[in-house]
Amino acid sequence: MSDRAIPRSLRMMEGFGVHTFRFVNDEGKAHFVKFHWKPVLGTHSLVWDEAQKINGKDPDFHRRDLYESIENGDYPEFELGVQLIKQEDEFNFDFDVLDPTKLWPEEDVPVKIIGKMTLNRNVDNVFAETEQVAFHPGSVVPGIDFSNDPLLQGRLFSYTDTQLIRLGGPNFHELPINRP
Repeated sequence: MSDRAIPRSLRMMEGFGVHTFRFVNDEGKAHFVKFHWKPVLGTHSLVWDEAQKINGKDPDFHRRDLYESIENGDYPEFELGVQLIKQEDEFNFDFDVLDPTKLWPEEDVPVKIIGKMTLNRNVDNVFAETEQVAFHPGSVVPGIDFSNDPLLQGRLFSYTDTQLIRLGGPNFHELPINRP
C-alpha cells in the first residue's frame, strides 16, 4: 500500500533504485544517476478489493503469473531508464540528490531510456540460479562509480559480510550466477 499502489502483475510494475550512483566517462566527467525499470506493458494497479480477492484465492498469483507468462513465450520486458544530474549541479535542487529517501521529480529530472531487459526464461535450478545470488551494490561495471549516498556507503560495507556468511566464504563472486 504505497503511493505507487498494488501492482496488477509483476510484469506491470516499475522498479527503481533508491541509491545515487555516478556515471563517469573516459575524461573523468561525472553525472549522478538513478536507475529505473519501466514495464513495456505499462504500469497497472489493483484497487484494494481486487487485491484482497486475488490474494485470498491465490496467494502466489504474482509469482505464478510471471512464471507462466515466460513459459508461454509472452516475455515481460522492461526499459532501463536513467535520471542524470551533472555532478556540479548537485546543490541546484531543493532536495538532497544523495538522500536515498528522496525521489528525484521526473518533471525536473526526466527519465531517459537507454536499454531494455527481456525476461525470456525461467530458472532451471532454483538453488544455483536464485538461492546463490549475491546482491551487492559494489558489483558495478566500468563507467559506474559510487557517490557519497550514506545508505549506499553503508551497504557497500555491510553487504560483503552478509554474502560471506550467507554463501559460506569469500569466493561467492566466483559462483556462476555471480560472475560478470
